[in-house]
Amino acid sequence: MLASIPVPDTDFGPSTVKYFPSTGWWLFSWLSLVAIFLFCIPRAEAETSGLPPIDARAYILMNADTGAIIATKNAYRPYAIASITKLMTLYLLFKDIDSGHLQLNQHFVPCRAALQTGGSSMFMHPGMPFTIAQLILGMTVPSGNDAAVETAHLVAGSVPAFVAEMNRTARKIGMLSTTFYDPDGLPHPNNMASPYDVAVLTRTLMTQFPQFMPFFRHENFTYAGITSPNPNLLVGRVPFITGMKSGYTDAAGHCLVATGTQNGISLIAVILGVPSFRDEGRGFWRASWQSLKLLDWGFARTLWLPSVPHLERTSAR
Repeated sequence: MLASIPVPDTDFGPSTVKYFPSTGWWLFSWLSLVAIFLFCIPRAEAETSGLPPIDARAYILMNADTGAIIATKNAYRPYAIASITKLMTLYLLFKDIDSGHLQLNQHFVPCRAALQTGGSSMFMHPGMPFTIAQLILGMTVPSGNDAAVETAHLVAGSVPAFVAEMNRTARKIGMLSTTFYDPDGLPHPNNMASPYDVAVLTRTLMTQFPQFMPFFRHENFTYAGITSPNPNLLVGRVPFITGMKSGYTDAAGHCLVATGTQNGISLIAVILGVPSFRDEGRGFWRASWQSLKLLDWGFARTLWLPSVPHLERTSAR
């Protein structure tokens, strides 16, 4: 016969004693612990799993005003960034304009190197003039590679000199996981940056050159009789969206930097490597949707939900 141990019914009630077989008691205790464990784990996950699934290779959500990091996934590893590269090209162009070397209303005709650049285009033609303002829109809306190469020649005299300045500037502003090999983001195995570095660059653009931010809010751009839509499908459709830049290559997948402002708070969402589709428009729709989910969660977290410090380190698996 199994031994029995006394177990008090209560600390405060009558001295009633119940008896459980010793092996049954251990089984009862073990099951109780398992039940407590299983009960607690979902509660712990519920506190940190408010972030919806983001279908991307990597991402980061950053507060543009403070630099605080709100959510990340693989945010410090370098990846192919495609035309997100043009954010640095634009940064150097903005610096040149700010210095007085170039003016928005200046007219130029495209150089031969720009005309020979393939891929996405603002549709430059030989001898057809453009202004610096049009050059900016040629990069922010249709992501013109011709516009990026033209910028390199206007700012630095050549693509190699410009790329060298891109990399020097990247180090100066804290982009330590970035290497640039061209001004346009056309495929190169070593043209890479981490989501964190891209967010740093975006924040630098926003804080140093707020006067140029309206260029990122155009739904379309017309040049040479051709109207090009903005692949960032959030622009013009979601009221709080303020920009910023799309990108796509087979190696990079669909990428998007989306910025938004609500109630005085500005956020930066960098999404890299959204799975690609043969239908490129569908891929940009998906990248825009992932960015919107991340920004929506970020604004809810920042503006309306009580502060929970460990959520600042949320990293979706």
